[in-house]
Amino acid sequence: MTPSGLSVTSSLLWLFILGCTVGLSTLVVFLYALYISQNTNIPQWRAKNIPSHLLVVLGSGGHTAEMFSMLRRMKLDASKYTYRTYVVSSGDNFSARKAIEFETTYLNQAQKANTTDRTSAESYTIVTVPRARRVHQSYLTAPFSTLRSFWACLLVLRGRYADQKPLSSMVSPYPDAILTNGPATAVCVILAARLLRLYNFIGGFFSSRKVSRAEGLTPTDYQLRTIFIESWARVTTLSLSGKILLPFADRFLVQWPALEGKKAWKGMRKTEYVGMLVD
Repeated sequence: MTPSGLSVTSSLLWLFILGCTVGLSTLVVFLYALYISQNTNIPQWRAKNIPSHLLVVLGSGGHTAEMFSMLRRMKLDASKYTYRTYVVSSGDNFSARKAIEFETTYLNQAQKANTTDRTSAESYTIVTVPRARRVHQSYLTAPFSTLRSFWACLLVLRGRYADQKPLSSMVSPYPDAILTNGPATAVCVILAARLLRLYNFIGGFFSSRKVSRAEGLTPTDYQLRTIFIESWARVTTLSLSGKILLPFADRFLVQWPALEGKKAWKGMRKTEYVGMLVD
């Protein structure tokens, strides 16, 4: 082999080693941040009467009906969750109608009793994102539509999506809590939330200013917290969305005792059996 050939081979080898090192380092940082986030309790010192933002991911058909059944059963307090964002997939008019119906009928009574001057229209918004995968869509094109949906969900969490209205009294555009029971869009939303928290986690190492409790809260303290609720129809096995999101959701609630205590791997949080949540 000529000297020039040896030089090219040596350069390619070093590039390969560098790529492996960067990739491994990124994986280690990601897993460490994921482990820290999963095992860190949410601060309990948040001041009262601070506006909060709840984001609800609606599936379609039975998932949407189940979600609103749970919200009614938990007696969602509109005065506590000041802003509500409902995320629906494109073409899912059923979920959008159900969200309007829930807000204008069930929550409207509570808002009338509230002394705040916010109107119902200012308190909630419905955001339509591209569908991650259509029914009967080819698996060859599904990754591209999923990436498009993921990017849209990332913009929604940052408050920069086209359908969103600015929340004037909120310090940060990030939702405080994300509630979902699947399916595909939920995966995109929770993974997008995890990516934003990873970004904030890594950015904290390079921040020259540390925020104290006296100064206030940062998004990484309590925002973008995710709750995944496995469908009541899942009695002994997790859904595909559940299996994907088990290591990423902050809380993973199951409605049947056979699913209690499952976890992605050692050191991660387990599923929580909470009993039947639907009416």
